[in-house]
Amino acid sequence: MPRFATLLVDLDGTLLDIEMRGFLEAFFPLAAARFGGPGEAPRITEALGAAARAMSEALDGARTVDHVFLESFAPAVGRPAGQVREMFSSFYRGEFESLRRLARPVPGARAFVERALGLGCQLVLATNPVFFLDAICARVRWAGLSAVPSFFALVTGAELMCWTKPHAAYYRQILDMIGRRPEECLMVGDDPRMDMAAKKAGIATWLAVQGDGAPRNAPLADRWGTLEQLAAWLEKSGPRR
Repeated sequence: MPRFATLLVDLDGTLLDIEMRGFLEAFFPLAAARFGGPGEAPRITEALGAAARAMSEALDGARTVDHVFLESFAPAVGRPAGQVREMFSSFYRGEFESLRRLARPVPGARAFVERALGLGCQLVLATNPVFFLDAICARVRWAGLSAVPSFFALVTGAELMCWTKPHAAYYRQILDMIGRRPEECLMVGDDPRMDMAAKKAGIATWLAVQGDGAPRNAPLADRWGTLEQLAAWLEKSGPRR
């Protein structure tokens, strides 16, 4: 059995090379156009931002974060929650694909995933669940991969998760969903705050970097390196004890 039975792998910045600020600057007006005319774009964009913040602040664990989003956003645009969900689903199959120009696979991402699977590791796509599954699966394709079931046993979309990163409860929910203990898992991600927060749930961490630069301000990272270096380390580290 591999050193870690399950790898929790982040998406944006880890498998998909994307500058998130520029992506969001393009995403918000594009999504807002689905719900109103040009004159309404500022108001709808503000409502989208408020709903996204509500998702990140949800702490009670009583609802999945997609419901938190819809409870905030649907009244703001005067539409039933079910209709808003359907409109987003159509949007992610349509205009959203135009944003693909802003992203590309991280070098070695597919090779890393294939090597990890070859070692017998279970893979979880542990992306921050502030997007619906349709949007996440689209970005997985942009990374040159496919989602469930080809590569990932679980994708943490908004429809499934009750917390977002960097809450430790987000990581504990993943453990519950896959039936693993913290010591059986390794979190792989590029964000020292969001991804390395898995350490607070008892999960070992690997800070994924591109190139040779040493990371700064990553006290929760147990190890760091490129995806290729991680794959080599996993191959050499042997079975769990």
